[in-house]
Amino acid sequence: MKIYKLFLTILCVSYFHSNAQQIMVIIQGATIHVGNGKVIPKGYLGFGGGKIMLCDSVMSATYKNATIIDGRKKDIYPGLICMNSTVGLNEIDQARPTHDFQEVGSVNPNVRSLIAYNTDSKVIPTLRSNGICYVQVVPQGGLVSGTSSVMKTSGWNWEDASYNIDDGVHMNWPEFIPVAQNVDRKEMPESKNPMNEEFQTIDNLFEQSFQYCKTEKPEVINVRFEAMRGIFNGTKNLYVHVDGTKGIISSINFMKKYPGVKMILVGAANAYKLTELISENHIPVVLTNIHRLPQKSNDDIDQPYKTAAELMKAGITVAIGHSGSWQTRSLMFEAGTCAGYGLTKEEALETITQNPAKILGIDKTCGTLETGKDATIIISSGDLLDMKSSIVEQLFIGGEEIDLNNLQKDLYKKYSEKYKIK
Repeated sequence: MKIYKLFLTILCVSYFHSNAQQIMVIIQGATIHVGNGKVIPKGYLGFGGGKIMLCDSVMSATYKNATIIDGRKKDIYPGLICMNSTVGLNEIDQARPTHDFQEVGSVNPNVRSLIAYNTDSKVIPTLRSNGICYVQVVPQGGLVSGTSSVMKTSGWNWEDASYNIDDGVHMNWPEFIPVAQNVDRKEMPESKNPMNEEFQTIDNLFEQSFQYCKTEKPEVINVRFEAMRGIFNGTKNLYVHVDGTKGIISSINFMKKYPGVKMILVGAANAYKLTELISENHIPVVLTNIHRLPQKSNDDIDQPYKTAAELMKAGITVAIGHSGSWQTRSLMFEAGTCAGYGLTKEEALETITQNPAKILGIDKTCGTLETGKDATIIISSGDLLDMKSSIVEQLFIGGEEIDLNNLQKDLYKKYSEKYKIK
């Protein structure tokens, strides 16, 4: 009897939840930032059943029983996408037991980050409060770290939060380190050079995986090689984490041996020096941690802020991500900084909406506010990219309104009341 009642309860909740999703919601009079460079002043955005059904400057049809939201003096944005994050894999930086982003060994393409994604993390609600709806959860460490997935910042468990499973494999390309002046290069055997060993490991992995994947159903399964299959058949991206100019050049030259591989440069601090090479090879770039000092002392102090504009002017698809967990919540402000150094506000918005969606292969369902796409929507009473005026008032992920409360807001309220801070 108890099981029967529980079943009925779950059935009723599911029915009312799905029924609530079908009710049309229309936001009217707001400034709509579509995410592809287009802005609709005093526009209408309508959604129902989890999908966007209207996004225009006029409302051409009459929607009966629709819920109306007054959007006057407010801005609407598509849900933000953060690439190259460890959100959900790392709770407290200084507490090692809360780290679940790195596996033992240096070559682990078969390690999947999504199964370690902790939906109960106290960090995730702080991202939602700022409008971040999707995160690319990336494993760390070693030469080949593992396979990432795109996760929603809402969900009961990792299965519920999964949005794009196993989108790509991540590889840390060996950086060229100058040999100290007091070391004779001739005295260093090639076989003992750690960099040569790393290149040889990468070369062996790709060659062996490539040969293995020629067989559709091998008799003996190799989980590492099997994880690389998507790289060679084009269903997965290959994310190459590299910053130096020599590293970028050598990684591009290496990948020319495998023309079907969809290569993405991640980090790429010195990519601005190689815009022609990157553009010729049609390689997207994911810039990370914009709010930092330049890598080299002879670089311009504002080079990290200018790089996005320089790459985009060369015709390169650029996304902005953030390497870290709790720091990810400042993603939109990093994009906003780039808007002061060569990008327009709408171009800066593209780097955290449309462009990452294209790179991740999810642009058909999210990234912009267009009819037929998921109703993942931010309603803000200020400029979302400006840390002084940005106030996210409402957030919808897949048409479902999300609670914007978090632990930090609770603590702020608690101590504001205690010390009577207005």
